[in-house]
Parts: sequence; C-alpha cells; structure tokens
Amino acid sequence: MNTASSGPSDAIIWDTLELAPDLPLSVFTSMERWHGERIGALALYCSDGRWGEAFDEFCHKHLQIPRYDRWAVPGGPAWLAAPDDREDFYQTAREQLDFLVRVHELQQIVLITHFGCAYYSHRLQKGARECLPAQAEDVRIAKATLRRWYPDIRVENYLAMRGGHLVSFHRLDD
Repeated sequence: MNTASSGPSDAIIWDTLELAPDLPLSVFTSMERWHGERIGALALYCSDGRWGEAFDEFCHKHLQIPRYDRWAVPGGPAWLAAPDDREDFYQTAREQLDFLVRVHELQQIVLITHFGCAYYSHRLQKGARECLPAQAEDVRIAKATLRRWYPDIRVENYLAMRGGHLVSFHRLDD
C-alpha cells in the first residue's frame, strides 16, 4: 500500500487529525478554499433561504463585497428597529454588532429587506404590499441606529423585490 500523500486534500486531512485527533472522520470536504483575510463588511437580511443566493449575488457582483459577514435573522433589519416591547432583541442585536464591529473590523453594513417577508406579514397581519411601508420605515430606523452607534461605518439599505423568478434590488433613501 502506498502511504505517500496523493494531493492537497490529504494534507488537509492530516492537518485536521493533528489538530484534533479525536474528531470523527469527515463526511464532506469543501472544494472552496478558506480565505483568512477579513473583508470588513456585513450584510443583515432576512433568514428566508429562498432569497439567500440572490442576496449573495447582489453583495458579490453589485456591491463588490466577497466573503462578507452574514447576519440572517427573521425580518433582517427589523432587529435594529425594535419597538419598545422588544427591547431584549434590540439589546441582543447591539451586543452582537459590537462584537462584529470590533473583532471583524467592520467598515460597511448592508441592510436588505425583501418583499413578501413572512416576519412582517405575521407581525402586522397584512399582505406583502401593505407591509412595504413598515419595512421601509424599519430599514430607515435601522440605518439611523447604526449611524448613531457607529458613525464611521458606511451603511446602505435596500429592498429586494421578486418578479416571477427574478430578484431585483432597489436602494432605499434615508
């Protein structure tokens, strides 16, 4: 039996085994290379997975932010526009962001809300169109909050719309 390394994947396996010899065998090894450098950008958007690939494409191709930090939660930017009765969520959001700003050296935050968000229709008991004004207002409040907390960080806000199978992105004004 040949015990010589047959390529880079063998080196990865051996490095992993040396660092953590008690790990069970790997079930999958990604072909995507790990990148050690930080980008300094975060996108905050809804956790609805049907939109995720479009959000990635928008951030990568239009905003030119590869490997950005992702913060995906129901309602996305709504977490930063907490009503008075949701102060616990607001405080949690602040703690998480403080960590990311400091440790990941954030310079840019992108806020994305999307049409037909279940978080808003559940919260407001309204249809997708009727929720849009509240979503736009929440993104405006979220942006103002971020500017107050982190005046040196660039903040942008967008609305993602669906037309058939296509997703378009629209900048929301302050």
